[in-house]
Amino acid sequence: MPPNIILICSDQHRADRIGAYGSRVCQTPNLDRLASEGVPFTRCYSQNPVCSASRSTIMTGWLSRNHRVLTNGPSLSRSIPTVADSLHGAGYRTAAFGKMHLTPHSAGAPQAPHYGFEHLECAEDSRIGPYLDWAIRTFPDYEGYLIGTLFNLPKEEAYWKGRRDFRKEYLQAREKFVKPLEISHTCNWGFGHYSPLPEAAHPNTWITNRAIAHLEAHDSKTPLLMWVSYVDPHNPFDPPKRFREMYRPEDVEACIGVDADESLLPPHTRAVRKYFKDFTEQDHRILRALYYGSITFMDEQIGRFLKALEQKLDMHNTLIVYLSDHGELLGDYGIYGKTAYHYDPCIRVPMIFRWSARWTAGRRESAIMELTDLAPTLLDAAGMKANTPMDGVSFAELLDGRANAPPRDHAFIESYAGAPEDPTPAPLTWAKTIRSSRWRATFYPGASHGELFDMESDPHELHNLWLDPKCREVIEEHRKLLLDRLMLADYPVRRLY
Repeated sequence: MPPNIILICSDQHRADRIGAYGSRVCQTPNLDRLASEGVPFTRCYSQNPVCSASRSTIMTGWLSRNHRVLTNGPSLSRSIPTVADSLHGAGYRTAAFGKMHLTPHSAGAPQAPHYGFEHLECAEDSRIGPYLDWAIRTFPDYEGYLIGTLFNLPKEEAYWKGRRDFRKEYLQAREKFVKPLEISHTCNWGFGHYSPLPEAAHPNTWITNRAIAHLEAHDSKTPLLMWVSYVDPHNPFDPPKRFREMYRPEDVEACIGVDADESLLPPHTRAVRKYFKDFTEQDHRILRALYYGSITFMDEQIGRFLKALEQKLDMHNTLIVYLSDHGELLGDYGIYGKTAYHYDPCIRVPMIFRWSARWTAGRRESAIMELTDLAPTLLDAAGMKANTPMDGVSFAELLDGRANAPPRDHAFIESYAGAPEDPTPAPLTWAKTIRSSRWRATFYPGASHGELFDMESDPHELHNLWLDPKCREVIEEHRKLLLDRLMLADYPVRRLY
């Protein structure tokens, strides 16, 4: 039987906030165990560090320029084949739980069938949909708080027909139940706050419970694809009390790059930093503590799910992957969130593979991988080939130990918009990055500015070498790599979708 394939995905989890990836503060015992029993890739990069664009890449193996989900807002075309479509067509049962974000939040929570998943229970970070209905019904004492945290509510009147219209009450609920929980007057609830929700009412718990229930009902004679996708640690950082109290603000790391020479920063980076200039040092430390608490809470839920997997499925024939769609700047360089600021905390993501019968445990893999490479790797591991050309390449031979060299020696990252707070007009935020073994080179259209960082001597990206005459050859080498990738991305078959 082909292997079961289990994807555990998080939202906005930067790679260096996992114990197995070097964190000395953030506690992730279950992810650390998964890494010790599998193969963690230490240099995996998000192709377009924003939710919908990255998730569309995860599902298709295509770059943003080809699947056309360039930013949050558009929907992934249903005509584009996904890895779930391919596996379902080959006899897999397919199910997804939690955050999808392949369609905009303003359209409401999607229902199955959805991009190849025959069963879907959705919990987007806007909270509208099955999770919210369950939470209000099960925990009525927290109804006001739950409604007050809603955002990006569906705009179509048809969605609200026969449903409670939260658009009429969420702002009042926010003033009454959410804003009093803000960490300070300089940092609003949308970045982080002191959530009153009990652990049992949190989306992490609901997603895990629904995934376990489906797993327990599964006929183990049929191969299974599951995508279990947590909303955490996406902001607002709001862990339950036990995990909030696990980290003291004075014990977390200070932000790096806040005092950078602004004359060497691209205009859009200078512009977005102004939005966060009123955050105090205490704001930064509290937000980091809340972020760590969110990660550790999610890790505990992942542990529950892994235990259920190990009890239900044959682990020798089960491939487990943990990944995130993009990182989180978390105040580093004076910025929160992600998008067109291609610092390592934004673009580098965890990628852990575990398949005990096939891939050697405990090996750390430093080969450069892209999120485009996940779909072809999964299909290859299942003994299948993609029906259409993909931008990604399979890493199955490397994981098997049969490859003499990695399939690619660099990663390509692209953006088409800055953060919502960034006033910089396009195309100045259309960052295009080549991340090679030693360098991060970022180019902007029609601009004389750019970014070049030596990741060996300057891993925190504090010294932009773009204007250093000694580095002109390095910049031109990476410009050629960029041109090659853009030309190869124009393979015409994909234009049919």
